Amino acid sequence: MPAPSDLDPRAVRLQFGRRTARLARADFLLREVERRMLERLEVIRLSPAVVLDVGTGLGQGAAALQRRYPAASVFGADLAAPLAAQAARLHGSTARSGLAGRLRRWFGAGVDTEGRAPAFFAADAAALPLAPNSVDLLWSNLAWHWFADPVAVVAQWHRVIRPEGLLMFSAFGVDTLKELRALGAALPAFPDMHDIGDALGVAGFADPVMDSERLTITWTDADALLSELSALGGNALRTRSAGLRPRRDRDRWRAAIESLRGADGRIAVSFELVYGHAWCPPQKRRADGYSPVSFVPRRGPGAAGSR
Repeated sequence: MPAPSDLDPRAVRLQFGRRTARLARADFLLREVERRMLERLEVIRLSPAVVLDVGTGLGQGAAALQRRYPAASVFGADLAAPLAAQAARLHGSTARSGLAGRLRRWFGAGVDTEGRAPAFFAADAAALPLAPNSVDLLWSNLAWHWFADPVAVVAQWHRVIRPEGLLMFSAFGVDTLKELRALGAALPAFPDMHDIGDALGVAGFADPVMDSERLTITWTDADALLSELSALGGNALRTRSAGLRPRRDRDRWRAAIESLRGADGRIAVSFELVYGHAWCPPQKRRADGYSPVSFVPRRGPGAAGSR
């Protein structure tokens, strides 16, 4: 089971709020993983009425899902309110923050939004302001490593997905940025694929399917590498140092990265991409661990009330 991380949720929210204009620098990786997830979705027969993108960032994933399912109500949620607002500006919808009651009414009533753009709101993935059993497809692209308590997030996902609804997500795996970690980089703990699968099973999802692939990305310039990785999110660990890093430390770190330069003159860094999907069973287990049981009256001779 994934253990709670050493992340500071407030720092995660503030850092992504400040990096709104810079996130596009790292867009190439998010979009490539999104493309691969959409390919996997092609083989799944699904006609969702409500779709939720958790950790939506600039909203491209929600927009792609709206194109895939034009009749669906598509929503994007992000911890950072500035990101949700920017996603709304980019994709022509209205950012919504703190409108828990309205969201419950929308999701509960199955509002017809055919032809509309996605809607975006700010929310913690571990405390989604949505009604139970309100989402048909929950999607999350490379957001897992920013969850301070992944088990709580998975429990929320199970709570909001309808029976027979689908969860589809991606995450960075344990070998992501292993070259930088070996140099002493302060990085969040990336999850083990099997731990994620265990967490899904414990939460009540049926038959989780997990797989992974390795991707190597190369850079010609150490500063470009650092800039693009920073755009994906900075150091939000509780143990991080306060204040700016001295110039000599930055120069030392840059020199360490240069040691990764290969014979072709490029700096290679590894990413482990984990993909998963799981269904909510027709009879969902409740939060107290019990599953509802339906009783069908017996018919025939000897049955109570038979004639």
